[in-house]
Amino acid sequence: MFRRLRVTVPTVLAVAALAIVSACSSGGSDSSAAASGDSLVTAWPSDVSTLDPGNVSTDQDKELTMNIYQRLLEYKFTPDANGSLVWSGLDAESSLAESYDMAGTSAVFHLRTDVKFYPSGNPLTAADVLFSYTRSMALGGATDFSNGGLQKPSQFSVVDEHTFKMDFTDVAGNPVQATPTLLATMRFPNYGIVDSVTAKQHATATDPNANDWLRSNAAGTGPYYIDSRTPGQQVILKSVPGLWSGDPAYKTVTVRIVANGNIASLVRSGQVNVGLFGLTQKELNDLDDAGLTVDHQATPDFIHLQLAEDSGPFTNEKVRQAVATAIPYDDLVKNVFFGRAERSLSYVNLKAPGYDDAWSTYSTDLAKAKALMAEAGNPSINVPLVYSNAEPAYEDMAILIQTALKQIGITVTLQPQTPAAMFDLIIKRGTAATGASVSDPKMVMFNLSIYLDDPKSPVSFYSHGGGALNYPRFANASFDAKANQYQFLPDSPERQAAYKDLQAQAAADASFIPLVITGRTVVVSKGITGIAYSPEIGVRYWELKPSS
Repeated sequence: MFRRLRVTVPTVLAVAALAIVSACSSGGSDSSAAASGDSLVTAWPSDVSTLDPGNVSTDQDKELTMNIYQRLLEYKFTPDANGSLVWSGLDAESSLAESYDMAGTSAVFHLRTDVKFYPSGNPLTAADVLFSYTRSMALGGATDFSNGGLQKPSQFSVVDEHTFKMDFTDVAGNPVQATPTLLATMRFPNYGIVDSVTAKQHATATDPNANDWLRSNAAGTGPYYIDSRTPGQQVILKSVPGLWSGDPAYKTVTVRIVANGNIASLVRSGQVNVGLFGLTQKELNDLDDAGLTVDHQATPDFIHLQLAEDSGPFTNEKVRQAVATAIPYDDLVKNVFFGRAERSLSYVNLKAPGYDDAWSTYSTDLAKAKALMAEAGNPSINVPLVYSNAEPAYEDMAILIQTALKQIGITVTLQPQTPAAMFDLIIKRGTAATGASVSDPKMVMFNLSIYLDDPKSPVSFYSHGGGALNYPRFANASFDAKANQYQFLPDSPERQAAYKDLQAQAAADASFIPLVITGRTVVVSKGITGIAYSPEIGVRYWELKPSS
């Protein structure tokens, strides 16, 4: 899901940024400034929509909450030759849970006894974990939990003050074997642990989980806390005093919300030290040429089209297949991402057991696409293409798709949306009741990271009847039965074959069309290292440090 627009940042913002960062170089300079002492400055094109980890939707939401809340488990990272940290698949490391045991159908987490929430000073307890996970389910976070064998709050229990237990089942409630794969969800930004004592002080009879208060207030363990915030302008983070995991190298992080400002020029001049959002591929090339550190990693960030097949112009499978055959895949990779992407041939991660390049049956062939349209009766189609305005590349992609589809008789009107609006649109349509009349736009371009090297996640999300991200509302009883049969089984040749068949069915249906795997690119000033990459988009500020 994503965006962009660029003009000169207003003078008042530039002056404020200069006041914060003493290491600035003059505007227009090709040099980059190192971070000033123990402070960093980053910039976002848009503000967060919430501070609540249980209700995040945009990339900015995730970046902020992953830095002010901690989770039971964290990704295990491996440093590369450049000093960047790359997540190690499904591996997890202890965080608020010092250790855990798995036996039978259960996992037991042993919490650290030296962790306190800030600024309340309340100690971390298993009751906080129970509160956090239960309210996350109530907020709609059950999709990821369900995929990890957690279907309802009764599967969580407090053993004692510092011991928390989970019991795993399939969607029908049958117990399933506890495996490390099922714990991968615990690493997500939206499963940060909330100070339940403080939150309940702000609960009401109509809002027992303090959702309203947590939307605009933070109650986490760190590694940072919000020192000050001016919505739409900036957020200043400070490191939590006496942090159990040790002080981060950069104790102050200023996030500037620059709206239509040119983030590239702020990075180039040194007014911003860390850039992830709001940078075009051309700007990344220019910043690389200017001597900044432009670091790219092949994270599983997928961009795809989804075509509503339950109503409207894409109910005809031939039309959907024509769209899949007309898309200029090579142009998307070369002309939009300058090689920082590759064509996506499935919604399953490349390294997942059971991955199949099922969508390789489609290649750009306008003559074939026109023939498919003819088989469909050459319908007159005029539709909006809805996409996020969060990243510049999305509009470039949308324009190329618009141009290609025009050649086969499909008129496309571009409709950019905010990331929050996009996410809401996808979820509401995907989870609408079976048979419900849904009149949302019939073509969307969406972005999402798939965090598991296991085919069950994308199959459950995108193609299973009632899947949260199943925007096309694809529904097939035999498909769902096979997906349910193999979802929680351990890896085997039979399971892999089943998931390859499911991918082939989804590809033939063509209501879901993979476009590219983009990866992620972060720009930092010279002298900063420790960029951490995981499937979720966002910078872990506490991992950054000056190079030796």
